[in-house]
Amino acid sequence: MSHSGIRGLVNRFLPIALAGLVAITQTQAAEQAAVPPQAAPAQPVPAQPASQAPPLAPLSPLPVEQSLSIRILAGNNEMNDMERRLMAPLVVQVSDRNERPVEAAEVVFRFPGSGPGATFPGGKTALTVRTNSEGQAAAVNWMANGQTGRFMVHVNATYGNQVGETTLAMINVTRVVEQKPKSKAGGWWSHTWVKIAVIGGGAALVGVGVYLATRGGGSKASSGSTVTINPGSPGVGAP
Repeated sequence: MSHSGIRGLVNRFLPIALAGLVAITQTQAAEQAAVPPQAAPAQPVPAQPASQAPPLAPLSPLPVEQSLSIRILAGNNEMNDMERRLMAPLVVQVSDRNERPVEAAEVVFRFPGSGPGATFPGGKTALTVRTNSEGQAAAVNWMANGQTGRFMVHVNATYGNQVGETTLAMINVTRVVEQKPKSKAGGWWSHTWVKIAVIGGGAALVGVGVYLATRGGGSKASSGSTVTINPGSPGVGAP
């Protein structure tokens, strides 16, 4: 076949071939458009913690009230005889603002940490006791520390949110010598000492033997006296 014949065939069938190719291309494009695009893989969602109730707010403590009064029944300005190991009674009474006795109040007796003073069993300088139905509390089983001189005893009382405090003075002496048995100026024969009859807390019987050294004018001692403090609840006897 001549070149002119071949060219004629090409010119005749080329448009048909191109038309078929275009048709095929359009069909494939339509098929691809019909297929929905694949979604991206879902990311794991972190687990949410279970809902929790908000924590309750702490209750506010009641305001502290300086409403307790502490009355010293025995011990203030009293002398402790270290030679004979005779200690003065140490008793207080706790009352509320209406002057009513406070039962079961916590009372702390505290001696100084240095200098003249005293200690409780075990070398402790503080003792905690509770008041009885009359609001009374006593410090027992304590002993002067061997140093002569005046010292202060701190007393603190607590009942619920009510507090109170006071201090009293005591004196450590080598030996008590009473010159005036009827004096009201303190010492072993003071009015308070005579009135104290009972110390609470189940304390062991404490017999306080008091020797009257002289009766004025340098005369010889002619008698003695004993103040006995019995176990039981603190109380004040009749005058």
